[in-house]
Amino acid sequence: MIQPRVSDTKVVASALDAVLREEGSQLSNVPEMVQSICDNLTSDSNALLRDIMIQTLLKITRLDPQRVVRTMLRDISWCNTSLTVMWQAIVSESSLAQVVVKNLLLEQPEPSHSDLHQGYSCNHNLAISHAMHTILHLPSSEECVRLFMRKLYRTVLLKIFFILQCSQRGCFNLRDGDTEENMLPVKEIRNAVECMRAIFRHRMGDSLVEDIERQGGWDMLMSLETYHTGVAVLTRALRNTGPLCCAAVFEETVVALIVRQEHEIGTMAVFVELLDCVKVATIMERIGSTSILSFLPSYLQSQNSVLRDLATTSLVKLSAIPTMAVILQDLLPEIMQQLQDADSNIGAKAMTVLHNLLRVTDRQKAVPIALQLPKLLLPFFLNESSHVRQLSILLCKDAMEVAGHTRRAEMKKEVRNILLPLFFHMHDQDQSVAQASWEALLCAAKLLKRKHLRYLLKTAQTQRIGECLLMGHGSRADQFLEQSLSYLRSPQEPLQEAAVRFIGLAGQHLRDGREEKLNNAIEALRSLERTGSSSASTLVAETIQLLRTLLGVSPLRYRLSSMWERRLHSLRAGWLRCCSCAQG
Repeated sequence: MIQPRVSDTKVVASALDAVLREEGSQLSNVPEMVQSICDNLTSDSNALLRDIMIQTLLKITRLDPQRVVRTMLRDISWCNTSLTVMWQAIVSESSLAQVVVKNLLLEQPEPSHSDLHQGYSCNHNLAISHAMHTILHLPSSEECVRLFMRKLYRTVLLKIFFILQCSQRGCFNLRDGDTEENMLPVKEIRNAVECMRAIFRHRMGDSLVEDIERQGGWDMLMSLETYHTGVAVLTRALRNTGPLCCAAVFEETVVALIVRQEHEIGTMAVFVELLDCVKVATIMERIGSTSILSFLPSYLQSQNSVLRDLATTSLVKLSAIPTMAVILQDLLPEIMQQLQDADSNIGAKAMTVLHNLLRVTDRQKAVPIALQLPKLLLPFFLNESSHVRQLSILLCKDAMEVAGHTRRAEMKKEVRNILLPLFFHMHDQDQSVAQASWEALLCAAKLLKRKHLRYLLKTAQTQRIGECLLMGHGSRADQFLEQSLSYLRSPQEPLQEAAVRFIGLAGQHLRDGREEKLNNAIEALRSLERTGSSSASTLVAETIQLLRTLLGVSPLRYRLSSMWERRLHSLRAGWLRCCSCAQG
C-alpha cells in the first residue's frame, strides 16, 4: 500500500497502479490514498501518471464512495486546485455521479447559530459549496438534479444562507494553503448562488433562469436583507416543475422544519410559497397533521420580524383549509399575540387567521379569545390602511357573535368601548370600512338589546345615532368625549366632522369635572380650527360657541332646557302633520 505524501512520482505511479488490482476489502487506508493523489495531481504531472491517479481515484470511489467524499471534504483544503480536478473526475460517469452526490448530501451539516463561531463548520460548508459548484456545472449532473431535487434545493438554499451569515460575522478561518483572495465573501456567496442557477438550468432550462434574473431573484440571494425575498421568487418559479416535484420539496421542507432546532428564513420561505400549489392536508396527514404545531409557535415568537411575518403568512393560507383550521385552534393564544406586533402587516394577517379560526374553534377555546378582541383591535380602527381597518372591525363583529350567546354580560362591557368608534367609521371615506362599521354596530345593538339604535341603523338615520348612543349611555359621556378628541386628529375630514358634532352632543351630558373637560375640548377644537380644512371651520366655530355657552349654564338647567326644546320640536312636528292631513 502507498504511504501518504510520497514525493517520488514513479513510486506513486507504481503504487497507485497496484491499487487497481486490489479488492475492496483491502482498502483500509482510503484517506491516505486520496490525500496522496491530491498531492501529486499537479498541472505539471506526467500525463501517464495523471491518468493512473485518476483511474485509481475512480476505482477507490466505486469501492468506498462515502470515505472518498468525506476525505475530500474534510481533509483537503477546498481551495486546492487539484481538488477541482478530482471532483470532476469522480462524477464524470452519470451512475457514479449519483452515488457521489448522494454521499455529498449526507455530509451536509444542519447549520446552527452556534456554528458561526466554529471555523471548522464554516470551512466544511465552503468545501461542500465548492464541490457542488464544480459538480452541478457538469452535464453528468443533470440526472442527479432530477433524482435529488427535493434535497438539493433545500441544501443549496441553506448553503447560501449559512455563507451569508459567515460573511456578515467574519467567521471564515484560513487554513494551510488558503489565501485572503480565495476567502472573499462576495466570491463565495456568488459561487453558492451559481450552484442554484445550475440546478434550475438542468431542471427547467435557460428561459426560466433568465426570467428569475429579470425579477432580480439571483441578486436578492446575495444579501441577508433580501435573501428571503429571493427564495420566494425561486420557489414560485419551482412550481413550473410540476406538482410531483413541488410536493416532494414541500415534504422535505416540512420535515426539516420539524427536525431543526434553529430558525432558518429560507426553509420557512419555501414552506410558505409552496402552500398554494400542493395538497397540504394529504401531505400533512402522511407526516402527522399535528406536527405542524411543533415548529410554528416558535416562529411566531421569534425575535426576527421576517420569520414572524412568514409564520403568520403561512397561517393565513393554512387556516383557509378546513381540516388544517381545526388543528390550528391550539395556536390561538400565540396568534393573538401577533395583534400587538409593531408591524401592522403582521397584525393584519393575524386578524385574517383569527377570522378563519373563530368559526371552527371549540367554544370553550374560542369564547375567551373573543372576549379579548375588542380591546386589542380598537387601535387598528385608526390604521392608515383601509384594509386593516375593515379587517379589525369585521373581526370585532365575529367576536360579538361568538361570545354574545354564552358570555353576554362580559361581552357587553367590551362592546360599549367600541360603540362610538364604530359610529365614527360609518363616515369612513372607504365604503367597505363604512359598511363593515354599520354591520358591526348593528350586531352591537342587538347584543346590547338597543332596539331604538337598531331601528335608526336599519332606517339609515345616521345623524340621530350619536344622540341615541348618549341617551343610552349618558353616564359614559366622559369616555365618549375622550374618544371623540382622538378622532379630531384623523386624516379623514368626514371622521373629523363626525367627531366635532359628537363633542357638541357629549358636552351636554358631562357631569363630574365638567368645566375642565369642556375647556379641554375647546382647546382641542381650537387646534383643529387652526390646522383643519376650511369646510370644517364653521362647524368647529359653532361647536366651540356651544361649549362656551355650556360653561355658563348649570348641567341640570341645560338638560331641562334641551328636553323642553326637543319636546316643543316634537309637538310642532306633530301639529304640522295634523294640519297637512286636515288640508288633504
